[in-house]
Amino acid sequence: MKIGIHHREGSYSERWIEYCQEHRIDYKIVNAYDSNIVDQLSDCDIFMWHHHQANYKDALFAKQLLFSLEQAGKVVFPDWYTGWHFDDKVGQKYLFEAHNIKLAPSYVFYTKKEAYEWIEKTIFPKVFKLRGGASSSNVMLAKNKREAKYLVNKSFSRGWKYFSGVRYFIGRLKSFKNGKMSLFKVIKGFGRIFIEPSMTKMMPKQKGYVYFQEFIPNEGFDYRIEICGDKCTAWVRYVRKNDFRASGGHDNHAEKELIPQDVLRFAFDITDKLKLQAAALDIVRHKETGELFLIENSYCYGADDDEFEHGYWDKDGVFHDEKFNGFDWMIENVIHQYLKVRGIVE
Repeated sequence: MKIGIHHREGSYSERWIEYCQEHRIDYKIVNAYDSNIVDQLSDCDIFMWHHHQANYKDALFAKQLLFSLEQAGKVVFPDWYTGWHFDDKVGQKYLFEAHNIKLAPSYVFYTKKEAYEWIEKTIFPKVFKLRGGASSSNVMLAKNKREAKYLVNKSFSRGWKYFSGVRYFIGRLKSFKNGKMSLFKVIKGFGRIFIEPSMTKMMPKQKGYVYFQEFIPNEGFDYRIEICGDKCTAWVRYVRKNDFRASGGHDNHAEKELIPQDVLRFAFDITDKLKLQAAALDIVRHKETGELFLIENSYCYGADDDEFEHGYWDKDGVFHDEKFNGFDWMIENVIHQYLKVRGIVE
């Protein structure tokens, strides 16, 4: 068995390489951007690539390359089931609805006329989202018809840049005021108003559609469940002060008493139904009915300094109070998948 790994500084690949070295697993570093990447992987059984949603090169071909290799018989991470809907909230709407997963009711329109007609009949507030973007960067609240029509007009005219320095700075400023971010990071965020990250400069504008979700009344927090195989890490994320969003607010709490068993079951049921190698699920509970709703999903999860320090849950709902490494779970999962395909394990 040999693993091919595309290496990017600051990505999961750093830990994947260390893991292979520690466990004496045969691996090679490859460059997914090379035209001969398929040839580079000819002697590999597994290919792993932590591709990034805001890198225009990755957005152009990562999913296509991974699926091509998977179709040719290699085990890949993320595989097609896990990764095709990554950073695509519109795609996730169709996927979750097709599997009867309880998604926050969502609406997508591909003409301005249809969107306007819906606005006249619906009630507010509604959550407006672009199909791509992380940490709530492209999520806004339309509190009334006027605000919704503004969002629609922009979506069908000049469109939206994938990265907004102004929205980025405002988010960091709010986190600073809430004591969740350093002044240094706020100053760096201010600089993004004038200097856009090089990764996003080539990303196309998002336009020609609008996507809205129902705002689910809640108790001021959501659940973040990150699953790989039969293990997960979980915590509560409180919304930002004077805001409606939890993602990106950095007010996270992982005490096991805060994580209900029905939330864990709901999350594991989703990953099983969708056949996901890994998932980072955003889940919210309706404060009146108690119903759980899935908001969105990603194949990858972050790694704050203490994220892997607070213990993990298994699929039976048992809490394990010990340190772990969620990136190790990924490589262990694909190795098991390879051995299973080869009939070595069940």
